[in-house]
Amino acid sequence: MKFRTLAVALGISAAALLAIPGSGATASLQTGTERMQTGPNQVANRYLKQQLVWKQCGDPEYRTFCAKITAPRDWSNQYSGNDIELAVSKVTPVGKSKTKPSRVIFGNPGGPGGAGLGMAPYLASQAALAKDHLFIGFDPRGTGDSANVTCEGAPGFTMDARDRDSSNLDLISEAALLTRPYCERQSRGLLPFVNTAQTVQDIDLIRQLLGYDKIDWVGYSGGTWLGAYYQTYFPAHVGRFVLDSNTDFTKPWSDTFLAQPQAFERRFREDFAPWAAKHDDKLGLGGSPRLVIRTYERLRRELKKQPAVEEFLDGSVKISYDQNALDDIIAGDMYTKADFQSLAIDLAFLRDLSAAQTKGGPKAAQRKVDALPLARQHELVRRATRSTVGLRPLGRPFADDAEDATFTAVTCNDTPWPQGREYGDQLAARLGPKYPLLGWGMNENPCFYWDRPALEMPVPTGKGLPTTLMVQSVHDPATSLSLATSAHHRYAGSRLLTITGEGDHGVYGGVNKCADKIINTFLTTGVAPAKDLSCKGEGIPAPSVPDSEDDGAGAPLRRIAGFTKEVSGYLQ
Repeated sequence: MKFRTLAVALGISAAALLAIPGSGATASLQTGTERMQTGPNQVANRYLKQQLVWKQCGDPEYRTFCAKITAPRDWSNQYSGNDIELAVSKVTPVGKSKTKPSRVIFGNPGGPGGAGLGMAPYLASQAALAKDHLFIGFDPRGTGDSANVTCEGAPGFTMDARDRDSSNLDLISEAALLTRPYCERQSRGLLPFVNTAQTVQDIDLIRQLLGYDKIDWVGYSGGTWLGAYYQTYFPAHVGRFVLDSNTDFTKPWSDTFLAQPQAFERRFREDFAPWAAKHDDKLGLGGSPRLVIRTYERLRRELKKQPAVEEFLDGSVKISYDQNALDDIIAGDMYTKADFQSLAIDLAFLRDLSAAQTKGGPKAAQRKVDALPLARQHELVRRATRSTVGLRPLGRPFADDAEDATFTAVTCNDTPWPQGREYGDQLAARLGPKYPLLGWGMNENPCFYWDRPALEMPVPTGKGLPTTLMVQSVHDPATSLSLATSAHHRYAGSRLLTITGEGDHGVYGGVNKCADKIINTFLTTGVAPAKDLSCKGEGIPAPSVPDSEDDGAGAPLRRIAGFTKEVSGYLQ
């Protein structure tokens, strides 16, 4: 069904048009699928009577135990016999192995689709919480050690998003259109049921199996969406909820992603470029923000003209650097200031690599790579293959296909999107000139061609809930401050803690001491701020001697991903 393109010309937001009856913006609904009821489904006894078998996962120092639970593939049809397994992790406070902790706290790293077993040991590492909480992590349906969905083989967006030639736009449209058939064919019937309405009921099943009446929550990024919907579906079981780096969970997913081009561009131009220019004597990218941006644009043109394809680690790994790889490197490093130094070093390396190739050909470029110390080659390979943390831009894949597929399924299944190519192409044409880092790629979106399941979810309002603490940095690239303020104004009883002079995506747990103190007080005592508060950012550190072991040390989502890697894979 075509989206009415007049809305683009008039500047009407996608969310506004989605709410207008008869606008033509409602996505088509998959036939043969029952409409999800807007409240929770009563749980069949066979799921409530299952016994959890906990196994140690990861090194004993993490004190983490994992189990698989059985849940229905479709919570609206629990007696069909189509069950799935979900992976859950726990850490018990020291000294509480024989007594039940007084509270339980769940964590989710967002994505949506991020594997979350590492949330249990991560939350347990926060000393203020260690006395009274049982710490729970889980891999949401679709990803990690839980039942997976996959879109393996689907064509990626390898075209240059800035190329507005009709044949290039045709390729982008065809790749987006083909995504869902690949995902559905290979996900064995699970794809329509990978959505927030199903996942919140998985969470509540875990709660009941653990024997707690209420849960506390720390949700980052897409975990703010999931947390707000859990509150909406299960208000009687809501404890102390912290929503960190917020989506606008009171509106469709489209509103959250429409805010990204401006936010990423702001982070790049107003945070990274001035910092790199200030330290030009060490980084060599340009003595002013304008010159730093010019370095990026010049390098992008050169890599589009002649990509650099090099072998690392004695030929065991091949990396291709083109304009898309460059854009992805920059966007990926905007999430945390801990990556700014690595980004600056990588940009200088790529600039020199491209220059060597232009002057002496591919062999000259390869000689430059071969001359690098092995530790530096390992670092470049690691950074080129690492996963995005937090809410990624549309069209930008994770390294793990299950995470990528779950991200696509949730964002396309949950709420309606404008349908058809015209909207996406015009959106890219409108946002690209203003915000070139991501704006040109706004048409790289399978949701514009997605046949949604017959799913309706209630709009979160916050009414009747305990205080919800929302946390937000002002220059967050993935979830803009505008999203947090919009949701905050619509979410009854919420308090907004704003971190000024800060742009990290994911705040709680090492980014800001003032914020950590307020959040820990809330989680441990239940005392919420009486009004909205702000904390001053701690600044971007000056360049130092690179230490790959400390990469992302102050970035909560990077640390969570590290914990998840360590404790995953033990339940096979």
